[in-house]
Amino acid sequence: MDFLAGAFAIAGTIGASIPLIIHLLNRERARRLIFSTVRFIQMSHQTNVQRHKLKRLLLLLMRILMLILLGLAFARPFIAADPTDAPELGGVRNAVIILDTSYSMQYEDVFATAKKEAIDRLDSLESADAVALILSADKARKVLPIDSEHNHIRTAIESAETTNYTTDYLDAIQTADEILQEVAAGQKQIYLIADLQKSGWENFLETDRLSPDVHIEFVNVAVEQPNNRAITGINVPPVVLIEQKDTELVARIHNFSTERVEKLPVTLYIDNSKVETTQLDIEPNDSADATFKMKIDLQSESVHTGWVEIDADTLEIDNRYYFTVQSMKSIKVHAVNGEQKRADIDDETFFLTRALKNVGDEGAPIDYTESTTFPSAAALQQYDVLILANLSTLSSAEAERLKTYVNAGGGLIITLGDKVDASAYQQLLGGTENPLMPCTLMQAVGDPIGKEEFQVIASVDYRHPIFMPFSNPNHGDFGKGRFYRYFQTAPTSEAVAIAAFDDGSPAVLEKIYGNGRVLCFTSTIDREWNDLPIHGVYLPFLHETIKYLALKQAGKVPDYRVGDSVEYNGDQDDAGKEVAVFDPDRKETRMTLNEQGNLFYENTENPGIYSVHASGKSARYFVVNADTAESDLALRNPEELTSMLIGSTEVDRAPAELTPEVERKYEEDVEKNQGIATYLLLAVFALAITEMFLANRV
Repeated sequence: MDFLAGAFAIAGTIGASIPLIIHLLNRERARRLIFSTVRFIQMSHQTNVQRHKLKRLLLLLMRILMLILLGLAFARPFIAADPTDAPELGGVRNAVIILDTSYSMQYEDVFATAKKEAIDRLDSLESADAVALILSADKARKVLPIDSEHNHIRTAIESAETTNYTTDYLDAIQTADEILQEVAAGQKQIYLIADLQKSGWENFLETDRLSPDVHIEFVNVAVEQPNNRAITGINVPPVVLIEQKDTELVARIHNFSTERVEKLPVTLYIDNSKVETTQLDIEPNDSADATFKMKIDLQSESVHTGWVEIDADTLEIDNRYYFTVQSMKSIKVHAVNGEQKRADIDDETFFLTRALKNVGDEGAPIDYTESTTFPSAAALQQYDVLILANLSTLSSAEAERLKTYVNAGGGLIITLGDKVDASAYQQLLGGTENPLMPCTLMQAVGDPIGKEEFQVIASVDYRHPIFMPFSNPNHGDFGKGRFYRYFQTAPTSEAVAIAAFDDGSPAVLEKIYGNGRVLCFTSTIDREWNDLPIHGVYLPFLHETIKYLALKQAGKVPDYRVGDSVEYNGDQDDAGKEVAVFDPDRKETRMTLNEQGNLFYENTENPGIYSVHASGKSARYFVVNADTAESDLALRNPEELTSMLIGSTEVDRAPAELTPEVERKYEEDVEKNQGIATYLLLAVFALAITEMFLANRV
């Protein structure tokens, strides 16, 4: 037996002599007196005297024993093997149980099996062993810290549920390793109870190994040869014009199995109504596309919600894919005319107006308006595309209003001319870390009066959606237009020139800004600096540009995944107001808009359709889908994982160095787990009660 505080044991032993000394000092010394006869007195008291001496001796022994035991208790005794001989510095085990709760564990009864395995590992530990629990998905969640209270761990395991998140074993294993490194002594063990799917190990690097004194056991609960099918994505335009008849929705379905799937029903739902069902044949470990015509009754301008669904299988979460689509009767375009003139043909927007109002049968319906002043914030919200046509400058408030409009998803076209104040544009719309302008305006070059020299558009990115319709022969030649004057520009870091003149100067630049896009045309939109408006390519070029900005904005519906943070962009005038967010289960969350009228919503734990409701405004919708990277249930070999995590040499698994601090911590852990001092104190208490009882009867 060893002691953590041996001085108390010595003090207790010394203190045990105190009752003996007191007893010897207080012992009565009787004088001998001669009586004529005391025979009868001796006979009557002999028995009582012997009993009295026995009780006094027993009390003395009890008092001595109490002091000895008290000293031993304060000395904190323990019984343990020599730390240098004990395996891994002691027989006490420190275990961390990692229970996979990612959504792949919802397959059949895999999670129930995993919980049973976790309970079995817990039951295999001794009562003195310490254990911690981690519930693992894409992020590790330490449920209970390392402790010897096994009942708490058992309750947490039994009440654990799967999540809708993906798998990331790296975070869980690193967390477990950190927990065990805080333990100075004892065996260190990790139990990873999971389906060990391949996708959960993608973040591992060669350096992501366990500490040398930590062991790991992989408990594989996966089903052999699982069969799963999932909708891995859809392609749907964020905006559908009601009069367009050829809009398609394409859903991609993957067969994550070794068996061929035949006649798999795929169904489209819009606004909770079944629209159409088609069937697919999919080869093993292959994908197929289901195409639906948007033959739906979109009679009003509103946001519609829907989903594509396949027949149920043993993993249901990836059988649906949600989406939203905005229906529009027309594209609303507004131009701010910076050079209005009495003669129509000399007006800045003369050709622009006629091009956008002349739609024809094939073009997208456009609702065109214009003004000479910048629109109000309320008016801006009604427009899909805003055109600044040779506008000289903006006020600071108008510039901020414009940035808010584009950031929220609006499309902006800036056309230049002789009225433009380049320094004002740079000051108000550029010159920051994230400028609205896609370029810096340098200087205007060329002579629009003499027209002796000119540039032509010589370079066009035909892969861009605006120019793609012109890529085939006889579909429009941008090289026919003559540009007599234009602004030389320097593109910003995030902008790209999608068309350029023959001298290399950008003709059209594009930049993504927040949820919207900005296009800058470096010449005029009328004939003052070029003759493009009189060529046949002018009208379709404008129409394709408008459609691109309105129907394929950078702010097309975000593809949110479970766990993503969702940003709601409101109006600054609504700052401080309260909105209600409803999740797919119709659970309401009240939130307050920040100073910019925005909010961030993070409770996206379930896939489905969410809605945001503000007083006096139409509901806004966003959808959250499961990350189908988790749908592939193929697992990784446990032996390969063991080699990857712990290495293959004895040097890699060398035990921790035995330092005085480690040895001391080991002894403290053993003493705490054995609890001998507690039993000694209970014995002292029992002796004290007994001593009081006997002393009162003496």
